[in-house]
Amino acid sequence: MAQAARTWPRSMEIQKTEEIFLDFLRREGLNVTRTRLAVLQVLSQLPRHFEASAVWQALRPRVSPATVYRTLGLLERAGLVRKVEFGEAHAHYERIFGRESHGHLVCRGCGKVWEFPVEGVSTAVEEIAQAQGFVLREVMIQGHGVCPRCQAKADRRV
Repeated sequence: MAQAARTWPRSMEIQKTEEIFLDFLRREGLNVTRTRLAVLQVLSQLPRHFEASAVWQALRPRVSPATVYRTLGLLERAGLVRKVEFGEAHAHYERIFGRESHGHLVCRGCGKVWEFPVEGVSTAVEEIAQAQGFVLREVMIQGHGVCPRCQAKADRRV
């Protein structure tokens, strides 16, 4: 569980993510730009789950919000980040390269997100998909509810 507390892979892993992104851009025939690399670098300073606005805040005024969203889309296609919905009006992203498969528990009261391992659950979903002849691209497991702290706050108001 100590690994889950890390905010970003260590320097060797950061170099690996950059290599993967550069290879992806070249394979796709896209330019390797300072702006795209700056977006990737900012991710190393953010928590695992982040909003596009946090990336833009770190890079403004040099980079537009549209450039941040386009670059996040490229990072998603490269398999380095994933867009996740936590029940809010806007999307969040999370870094996924080098991380174990996991699910999320999201508190509808405070918005806090807990991660948990999904190894057995993912396997079950994969087996069901295979039995149905379904080509599975991704398994995302997420639960929404109310955390103990928010439950206690609600009980005090009654």
